[in-house]
Amino acid sequence: MDTRPPHFRVIGQAFLDWWDDWVQMTVVSVIWILCWLTIVLGPPATLGLVYVGHRLTYGDSQGGSGLLAGGRQYFLTAWRWMGLNLLVAIIIAVDVRFYGQFDTPLSFLVQWVFVFAGILWGVVQFYALPYLMEQDEKSWRLALRNGLFTALAAPGYTLVIVAAAALIVAV
Repeated sequence: MDTRPPHFRVIGQAFLDWWDDWVQMTVVSVIWILCWLTIVLGPPATLGLVYVGHRLTYGDSQGGSGLLAGGRQYFLTAWRWMGLNLLVAIIIAVDVRFYGQFDTPLSFLVQWVFVFAGILWGVVQFYALPYLMEQDEKSWRLALRNGLFTALAAPGYTLVIVAAAALIVAV
């Protein structure tokens, strides 16, 4: 029996899945980056990438064809996701800037509450996209709610997963 903590088992399994399929995943990642250069294809490509990762967890390596299939299947859903994320980002940025112009302890506190809310929103996205893929009836509201509850229920696990993802992005 594996005695490692669950977050390290998840990271280890993700590495093994990547290792088994690294060429296709590298190609898919490059295509994903190129899609974001067009802007229009960025959100569908993102959900296509999540779709490929989701299928890979079940041992089904789909590569570029999976990216295309997932992007097509989730095209409108991806743009709703992007619209919601843009709206949240704008609201948080405006609030942080607005409260930052005042020089009172309360405004400083409120400003940091919005900064924390933005960070929490980003962390919830780590869980919401995979939850969306797993749902029989695709619902953003349910995926976001479950993502929030998961992040809050296991903060140590969440911190390790987010730190590992940040390390991968930084390298």
